[in-house]
Amino acid sequence: MKVAYLGPVGSYSYEAAKKFVKDENAELVPCDTIDDVFEIVLEDEKIYGVVPVENSIEGSVSTTLDNLLKEDVYIIKEIVLKVEHYLCCKEPSKKINSIASHPQALSQCHDYLRKHYKNVQLIQVNSTSYAAKMCKEDKVDAAICSLFAAQQNSLKIIDGPINHDNNYTRFFVLSKNPSFERGERNKTSIIFSTYDRPGSLYKILAIFNLYDLNLTKIESRPAKTGLGEYVFFVDIDGFVEEDDVSDALKVIKRKSSFYKLLGSYSVIKE
Repeated sequence: MKVAYLGPVGSYSYEAAKKFVKDENAELVPCDTIDDVFEIVLEDEKIYGVVPVENSIEGSVSTTLDNLLKEDVYIIKEIVLKVEHYLCCKEPSKKINSIASHPQALSQCHDYLRKHYKNVQLIQVNSTSYAAKMCKEDKVDAAICSLFAAQQNSLKIIDGPINHDNNYTRFFVLSKNPSFERGERNKTSIIFSTYDRPGSLYKILAIFNLYDLNLTKIESRPAKTGLGEYVFFVDIDGFVEEDDVSDALKVIKRKSSFYKLLGSYSVIKE
């Protein structure tokens, strides 16, 4: 088994990939960007991908949603990790003038940074583990990352956890094949858009109510086809082979101007 993830080693995507992989001989492939993960999955149907999709504090990862809309890949599993960020450095006695991390990590630690490091330069990078690597190489004075990433790069912990409480991130496991497997808890994800008519969205949402389905998430994103045109990402409790879910999706597909089944999958949560 080969699994691509947003790297390098020590990122939260790496931790999620480790929870997905049960084969000790599996090869984990670090990628520089989320776009790269999607590209690798598209190139080979035997390769899986792990990408972040939503954080409980900062919301959705737009790059992941945009790729789910345009690329021919499927969600086969969801992994939920508790996120704890730590402020780390190579030399604790050194004055901190710059701190690197992923944009979402910086936002999740906004209150702490504003209180303790208000005038410090904040540098946005592709992942928290890459920030740790930069700190190890003396390219920045400090990094915000996980304990594992700090250990991997021989960094010292200055403080932490420094993020908000109840900080969780959802990750999707991606595949080119729609190999949906049912688990103890299941979700189904779709994208749809409505016709430009009064009440169109309301009528589709009413279908979920009619079949007594619980929407765990609904979010609009630009369709990228014109100003004011949107698609809607929806997560539903339940598996696609359940009668109510299957019947509801058939009706929604008929009444939508655009419809895409993203996946039906089990959820792994810490």
